[in-house]
Amino acid sequence: MRKSRKRYTAQEKVAILRRHLVEKEPVSKLCDELKLQPTVFYRWQKEFFENGAAAFENKPRNRRPPEQERITRLEQKIQTKDEVLAELMAEHVALKKALGRSERSMGCSRHSRRDRRFRAALVREDRDQRRATSRMAGNRVKQVLPLAQTLRLAERTQRLGSAGLLVGRVGKASRHRLLSQASVGRLSSLDVHDARRRRRGGFAHERLARAALAKWSPKPSLKGQGFKQPLKPHQHWHLDVSYINVSGTFYYLASVLDGCSRAIVEWSLRESMKESDIEVLLQAAEEKHPQATPRVTSDNGPQLIAAAFKEFIRISGMTHVRTSPYYPQSKGKLERWHKSLKNECIRPGVPLTLDDAQRLIGRYVEHYNGVRLHSAIGFVTPADMLAGRREAIHAARDSKLEAARERRRSRARAA
Repeated sequence: MRKSRKRYTAQEKVAILRRHLVEKEPVSKLCDELKLQPTVFYRWQKEFFENGAAAFENKPRNRRPPEQERITRLEQKIQTKDEVLAELMAEHVALKKALGRSERSMGCSRHSRRDRRFRAALVREDRDQRRATSRMAGNRVKQVLPLAQTLRLAERTQRLGSAGLLVGRVGKASRHRLLSQASVGRLSSLDVHDARRRRRGGFAHERLARAALAKWSPKPSLKGQGFKQPLKPHQHWHLDVSYINVSGTFYYLASVLDGCSRAIVEWSLRESMKESDIEVLLQAAEEKHPQATPRVTSDNGPQLIAAAFKEFIRISGMTHVRTSPYYPQSKGKLERWHKSLKNECIRPGVPLTLDDAQRLIGRYVEHYNGVRLHSAIGFVTPADMLAGRREAIHAARDSKLEAARERRRSRARAA
């Protein structure tokens, strides 16, 4: 059974906005608690601030609104019009009584005969006009039809062979038509003339096209040259949804991964993954990094092509890029994260409940971001890469290696 959408009253909307604006509760927490889309919350906030000026306007006392004044003025006009119509009707009735019955009847009969004659003349004129028009149209059809048939037969003759044998259908009967050699010759000469004329025009069009192509210099295509990796954190966010098996029940795991540092920005494990849940996930990730305006890369899932999700991306200041269908290699970083999570956390841990799985995933995310060295970013942790400490860590490692080499040299010289 389809659930009915909850309707919030004006007081409830103000209370929800108060919790965010005054009590500083995050939007993602409110939307997750109330099962509300962040797009709807931002629309309420916009309407609240746009109509807030009306609360501070000085409302005059004992003054009727302009709508009421307009209604009163229109009622007065209607009353005046009714009075004028009543006077005119009274004068008309009096005039009819003064004329008398005999004169009225004579005038009516005279006018009715005149009207009948006029209508009959109009009918005759219209009928004659339609007949003339149909006669002219028939003559035009008789003149044009043979020429069109001849051209069509010539075209089919050239297509089927030099013999000129054509098969045509008229009604339900089929018959063979054979064009004479003289007719075919005349039509062929006409076709040659038209071909020459088209060729002259084609040369002109070709010159214009070459000139336009010379002015237009398109950018070279980057297709097949590989993906350009982001150089700074929070330039690319990868978003994907995977399945997690918990005691025979599959749950939805949605993750947001930073493309430069490979850090897990935000994750969520839920029983269902709707478009509103994806919005709440991205809203929570944006609240952790308010200055970030990344490019979100995802697949073509039903939650990610919805109109409400596009509106949320526009409001939040992000951009959205969808990968090619049936091409998971374009989400290789996030797919690798899901594989590591399942191999190193879910399967060895064997969670029994949803809360147990959330606890295990949260602990593994902390280990993945802050302890586990990542080979793709120079064997530093994603947290260090996200904070911009990779160069300092590499410099410290190089200095330690140089000091160790110097100690080995000194020991070798002493030996």
